Amino acid sequence: MTGTDLDVRLDAISRLQSPATRGRELEDFVAEVFRQSHFKVTLNSGVARPRQTDVLATRDTETFLIECKWRSGRADINDLDSLRSRLGRTNSDVVGILLSFPGFAGSVLSDVEHHRHQPIFLISGDELRLISSGLESLTKLLWRKKDALLTDGTVLLDEPFKKRSAVRRRFELPKAEGQFMWPDSVRSQVIECVGQFGQFVFAHKLPDIDWVPASGNGVTLDVSPTILSQSDLLDLVDKLAAMGWATPDARWSMQQANRNWHGLGCAAFANQLTLWQQRADTPDAHHSEEICYLDRCDGGFYTLTANLASHRIRQATAVTLSFQLEGLPLDTAPLLQLCRSIGAHESLYFRPRTERSVARSRAPHITVKDVQALAYLIGPERLLSDAPTEWVTGIVITNPFYATPASKRTAELPVGLELIQDSQHLICDLAEHHKLDDLSRYTYEFQGFESARTSGALVCRPIANWNHQDDAARDAARPPRRTSAQ
Repeated sequence: MTGTDLDVRLDAISRLQSPATRGRELEDFVAEVFRQSHFKVTLNSGVARPRQTDVLATRDTETFLIECKWRSGRADINDLDSLRSRLGRTNSDVVGILLSFPGFAGSVLSDVEHHRHQPIFLISGDELRLISSGLESLTKLLWRKKDALLTDGTVLLDEPFKKRSAVRRRFELPKAEGQFMWPDSVRSQVIECVGQFGQFVFAHKLPDIDWVPASGNGVTLDVSPTILSQSDLLDLVDKLAAMGWATPDARWSMQQANRNWHGLGCAAFANQLTLWQQRADTPDAHHSEEICYLDRCDGGFYTLTANLASHRIRQATAVTLSFQLEGLPLDTAPLLQLCRSIGAHESLYFRPRTERSVARSRAPHITVKDVQALAYLIGPERLLSDAPTEWVTGIVITNPFYATPASKRTAELPVGLELIQDSQHLICDLAEHHKLDDLSRYTYEFQGFESARTSGALVCRPIANWNHQDDAARDAARPPRRTSAQ
């Protein structure tokens, strides 16, 4: 039965004159709605014997005891007490649902909030109509109600018809330890350059998710969250931070038609999102921008990509969260928790990758010697003592593969990295770090790429290395090697 068929059937039920007949038809209708969401449904269950239950719906570890009311007045505290009495005769993990087509008295809402140790969800007639018309997902609605009741202690009811609160829960987002440093010693966590649209990001570390003990490749999980605005996107970042999957190691980029911004760390990403007006006021600014965020998670890494309008509404489209994992997790609970919290309940699949996750291009023909460092990536190193010292971990160089009508590339770009030719700069990771000392004594060469593809983005790790004019100074500048005893 389609959403249109359900809508027609609900209209037919509303025209019934007999309250008893209308009540029985409503029970059958609710049972069908739950069946279409892949619940096992039992009518007139004896689970709360000797009291009869309208509908019992079970899916996986979730069981709902559902009471349906359709009469002239709103459901009151007596209806709630009747359902709670039935719940008292069932297992403690059974959750109650009171469905009242005319709505609920105010005392019902306050009582549910007061007794949230015994969860009961309230569903109104307006919400049921949204489900029957296909404008709302039953599983998404139930999850939002559960999250609101157990997390905030509030009853979520008729959400589409009420103005949403502007208050957001924000976490202290992790800040990157590294910084960009220009030759004049000015530092920041964001760098700007000429560039075009194209969702790619420069990586500092690129985990290889392919199997080590046996031949095989990793898996992909693509999630399309319900994200409609910049505010929703920031809420998603908060949720990732709460899972421990928004880290100081994050790298990100924001692209417009003529300018790109690249940055370090989750906190700088969230802050830069809110500075859209500054980017919109730059010369030749576009009416939209693309974002690409890279971070690590348990068992691999992920990218978050989206398109955002460059105006006050900040409408978000084409939002994709793409996880690249070493394999199918034995414990999928963290991923499932995240998906449910962001409204992603359907079409979630682990898909095996058919190619190696990391491509390496280090052939001699792409090596470029004596590249100039336009800026440096500075980060702390903790080696033989607990006291961190600053080291140069990467450099920013003019892109030797940069292609414009007025420029000539000094090297050929490997296949699959075509997006990189539109960026004026490369942010390179150093194969070996060196101390932050007299930088004028160092020379650099570009050596190659490591890259990976997610479903929404290109992840690229350009690699460079350094030389020192003095052999003894070069050896002193290298990080000390750890021994097995250390």
